[in-house]
Amino acid sequence: MKIAIEELAGCSGCTISVLDLHEALLDLVAQADIVYSPVIMDAKEPPEGIDIAFVTGAVRNEENEARLRLLRKRAKTLVAFGTCACYGGVSGLSMLGKQEDLFECVYHGVETAAAGNVVPTDVPPFLYRAFAVGDLVKVDYYITGCPPKEAFLREILPALVTGNKIALSKKSVCSECDRKMGDVKDWHLKRRYEGTPDREHCLLTQGYLCLGSVTFGRCHASCPHNNVPCHGCNGPSLDILREPCRDIYNMMVKRIVDLTDLPEKEVEKEIYDVAHTMYPFTIGSLIMEDKEISKIRDLVKGAGN
Repeated sequence: MKIAIEELAGCSGCTISVLDLHEALLDLVAQADIVYSPVIMDAKEPPEGIDIAFVTGAVRNEENEARLRLLRKRAKTLVAFGTCACYGGVSGLSMLGKQEDLFECVYHGVETAAAGNVVPTDVPPFLYRAFAVGDLVKVDYYITGCPPKEAFLREILPALVTGNKIALSKKSVCSECDRKMGDVKDWHLKRRYEGTPDREHCLLTQGYLCLGSVTFGRCHASCPHNNVPCHGCNGPSLDILREPCRDIYNMMVKRIVDLTDLPEKEVEKEIYDVAHTMYPFTIGSLIMEDKEISKIRDLVKGAGN
């Protein structure tokens, strides 16, 4: 069994999550050879005859697209690995600004930029938008997560290598959360830095924007468990993916309306910075953008692209 791990527009965190398997990784490599992975080994190009290719990161520039299409030709099975590959991830947020503005910020605008930095002209050109891997090539399996969690990988990776079928949860983060519904009084939306959440009760009922009800699970609700609201890094829940009339934004608004009995318009006024609070991991996905009720298209257009 020959395995490849490709890095596109991402942070390499998904590949590191494989290394975080520690000794369990030895059992994996006893059955398979990692023949290509820019983070792990010095291999410049994926070889022919790959059995399983894991692609991490979004497709943001011409080199990303060329490498993806080459890997698709050379691999029997292609896996979109991590939320950037599945839904465009945080790289998709780059569509909210123009390329020249992004480069100007990175090379001149941030505090860590060296004096005299020159914006490079020899880097691969940006595509007109960010893409999820499945927007451009056929994907055989999707593994979400930013990055995919170790406990989940311990289940799924051996099954992929051996060809075994296993039963996996298809529920949302809320289904894995141990919090209880609390009383909702004088509800208003809080920023994360406001106060300290009660550890026992639902974060959303306390006014914190927790996306657990609209986010795919398999993370054991690790953020809510540690008193941090879910910010949607596993991508949309299956009911949102399956139903064209459901979207992350509109389902969160309805969820809050149901909890608080506030009018929908009042709830919408409470929600701030929709691109970064509702779509930070999915704004680069054509699947999510093409929903008629999605706000992604208007957000990108409104940013001046």
